[in-house]
Amino acid sequence: MSLAIKASKVSVISNAFLTVIKLLAGIAVGSTALIADAAHSFVDILSSVFVWIGIKISEKPADKSHPYGHFKAESLAELAVGIIILISSVAIIDEAVKELLAFSSPVFEYFALLVTLVSAAINEVLARYKIAVGKKTKSIALIADGKHSRVDVLASLAVFFGFLFVKIGYWWADGVVAIVISVIILQVGFGILKSSINVLMDSVDEELAIQISEIVKRIKGIEDIELIATRGTWRAKIIEIHFVVRFGTPSEEVERIQNEIEREIKSRFLDVVAVIPVVKFRRGKIVMAIPSDEKGVAYTGDFGSEYYVIVELDGDEVSGKKVVKNPYTKAERRKGYLIAELLMRNNVNVVVAKKIGGGGRDHLKSKGIYLLEIDGDRVDEVIEKAKLAMKA
Repeated sequence: MSLAIKASKVSVISNAFLTVIKLLAGIAVGSTALIADAAHSFVDILSSVFVWIGIKISEKPADKSHPYGHFKAESLAELAVGIIILISSVAIIDEAVKELLAFSSPVFEYFALLVTLVSAAINEVLARYKIAVGKKTKSIALIADGKHSRVDVLASLAVFFGFLFVKIGYWWADGVVAIVISVIILQVGFGILKSSINVLMDSVDEELAIQISEIVKRIKGIEDIELIATRGTWRAKIIEIHFVVRFGTPSEEVERIQNEIEREIKSRFLDVVAVIPVVKFRRGKIVMAIPSDEKGVAYTGDFGSEYYVIVELDGDEVSGKKVVKNPYTKAERRKGYLIAELLMRNNVNVVVAKKIGGGGRDHLKSKGIYLLEIDGDRVDEVIEKAKLAMKA
């Protein structure tokens, strides 16, 4: 049995005891505030049961239907706790208002005072226990339940002082205390609802996103970060990162960057269970080399062609074009390397070809030059096909 589930079971048993003694004492003296406090303890039982179920489900491993795990079940439990708190608070306010309108007040009894003090003491111990276990197990639902128990401490103390005011003649104190308790509980309920909804709606953890951004920016090869999205609970987070690299960056380099991103984040943030790195290429100005004839009209498609048309693209428009002679077309050694060097000196970042050897591919990748394999007969036709291919 996990510590979190054990804490939920202890909470259920303790609140069942408190519900019974406060309800009996409230009925005996006719105190709406004490009955309201008993109702609140009953709500605590329901809350703990929901937390118990939520934690049990959230601990299930990922499967085909839930590839990211079941951790949001805990946030659903937290949401249920918040809704129960709000409904019970409104019901208590309604009863308190009716008591005030009827000008009724409870009968003062010392045993009722003792019940409220015992309740306050037990709830404080429960609150500390659940919050401590919640922090240790990183259970947001259990921490929320612990905060709920801390509100119970204030509620029981408020009932205690309400009885004292009734004793000295302020008949309305019991009803007012019941309303004050409910307002405090409402605030806690709204806070718990906000926390659970933020998780369920995948609200970004801004502080975590800033920390991750600073780490990722230092990784070699990354030019920019477009998005850092965080989702999950305190115990289990999933991070999605969209990063930008230079157009033509080799696939091996992209894979290295992705692996480094995942390694760095998981080593620094132990609650991160998954990292999704998404690469985007910075296009900027496209300078395309197309093997051609001497006039730059016919497309040869051969990487070792005697001539290249160097085409500059500004968006979809051709902003410049020139024909460059390839002096290495008949080189016997290091042919691919020499051609790649020639293209790099002409600021080429895209090469179009029908066929190219493995050595040529490797040399282009090492220079960060992107390769497109396209069939065709004329250079103008190939340029249009290349535009479409780069948009795909």
